[in-house]
Amino acid sequence: MILRSGPQSDFEAHKSTLDALGTAAHLGADHGLASLYDVAGPAMMWSVLNAWLQGTALLRTAGVDAATYAPFAQQIATAVAEWLPGYAKQIDSGSFRAEVSALETDARAMAHLIEESEAVGVNAELPRLIKAMADRAITAGHGGEQYPVLIEEFGKPRNG
Repeated sequence: MILRSGPQSDFEAHKSTLDALGTAAHLGADHGLASLYDVAGPAMMWSVLNAWLQGTALLRTAGVDAATYAPFAQQIATAVAEWLPGYAKQIDSGSFRAEVSALETDARAMAHLIEESEAVGVNAELPRLIKAMADRAITAGHGGEQYPVLIEEFGKPRNG
């Protein structure tokens, strides 16, 4: 994939050359957008892979190999990916009405993941980080809203 930002006319003038090299995508007039998309892609990739590794580590403690877990994980990832357009609407509108579950419910499930990880000797740093973000959002009064309300936490710089 070739990410391109800047004037649409520049993109159109070179589209045939770009298409010969791969799938070209024009992302907008702002020259910096291609760079931001380039960074946002690995953020998504590593988050998905790290979640899969967390689940794989848990299942390995019960003798389940990664190859056995992979198709199940693919189904979960596909289902979650289907939520993204609806979650995007919530983020863009700033309205996070709980349609599926409230963040407070998700936080309880996060606590369970942490407890189970620790009980079987699996590193729980990643789920603890996500739960800490959820806890801050809940403390700020967003516990009854849906998971995408965490965009507020992701949008805040953290010191240290």
